[in-house]
Amino acid sequence: MEIISKNEFTELVNFQGDNCISLYIPTHRSGVEVNEKQDAIVFKNALQAANTQLQNQGLTSEVIENLLKPGFELYNNEIFWNSQLEGLAVFMANGFFKAIQLPFAVKEEVYLNHNFFVSPLLPAITNNEEYYLLVLSKHDAQFYQGNAFGLQRVLVEGLPNGMDDVVHFEEKEDQQLFRQGGKGGTGSASFHGHGEGQLDDKANLGIYFQEVDKTLFTEILHDKHAPLVLAGVEYLIPIYKGVSKYQNIVEEPITGSQEHENLNALFEKSREKVAPYFRQRTNKALENYYNQIATPLTSSMPDKVIPASYYSQVSDLFICKDKHIWGKFNEADNILEIHQDKQEGDECLLNQAAIKTFVNGGDVYLLEKEKMPKESVVAAFLRF
Repeated sequence: MEIISKNEFTELVNFQGDNCISLYIPTHRSGVEVNEKQDAIVFKNALQAANTQLQNQGLTSEVIENLLKPGFELYNNEIFWNSQLEGLAVFMANGFFKAIQLPFAVKEEVYLNHNFFVSPLLPAITNNEEYYLLVLSKHDAQFYQGNAFGLQRVLVEGLPNGMDDVVHFEEKEDQQLFRQGGKGGTGSASFHGHGEGQLDDKANLGIYFQEVDKTLFTEILHDKHAPLVLAGVEYLIPIYKGVSKYQNIVEEPITGSQEHENLNALFEKSREKVAPYFRQRTNKALENYYNQIATPLTSSMPDKVIPASYYSQVSDLFICKDKHIWGKFNEADNILEIHQDKQEGDECLLNQAAIKTFVNGGDVYLLEKEKMPKESVVAAFLRF
């Protein structure tokens, strides 16, 4: 589920060149946008916009063609455009090309400079909270690992394939739970129901879920603290909670039969349940900012925050999503220029502040305007 590794991100951050092109477009997984190749058309328009900017900088048509050639090759790749996510980032320079599919929407953007525009990628690097999903039914137990952007099935060795699988547990070394005759890890069994040696449904489910929980705890969850979402028919959930040793089960389950649900639907349902957990990191950072707002350790003034990011002073940086501050910063002389509109030689100082904060071990948060401290464009909690 890794979107971009820290090594790949660092490579983009450190790349320097005369004509670094960063293209961002929103894309679609399905629908008319895919069927009618609308995403590809938007990308072609972005390439043409980059072409115009390069022409305005005085580059020859031959140089421009070589710079944009990998982009137009991607545009002509029909298979690629049939399998998109929510966003696409493409980076091009002389001898360099990288396309990254993003599971979150991005604003359409064409950025040319001597470095790449990488701050929209930061959610993929900084939102690293994980969670688990366990889909329960009488016939199966499916275990998944997820994060803010995706979900994937995890095959766990020894996980029972359903309630009927409990009869095979005596074959597992040191995991005897039940076999006919009433001898096993749960002690004496009392028999009720439809035939000799058959437990009633609830008791049978309890034994089955004990084995599911024990296997998951032994193989994966014993040293984890991530939230676990339970999914299944409503009456199954309290039975599982009653036998589970895991301390971080999400209070609100996904109810209803989910064993045949597709992965995307499971992701959407489970992400909704863990959204409050994912917000905790940002909320804690904002709370810390507001608790210190009367001290010199906080600022929402660009002329203070931007230099501080270069000098390793920023602990938490808050940036308003899809905004720019254009200008230049001379790190050696500590001279900052901020311009109302982009001028020749300018760069996005918010992008640079994000990069510097990240490289220097700080945390970066891209927020909607209404979430920003004082609805500012940039704000920071400082180390000193």
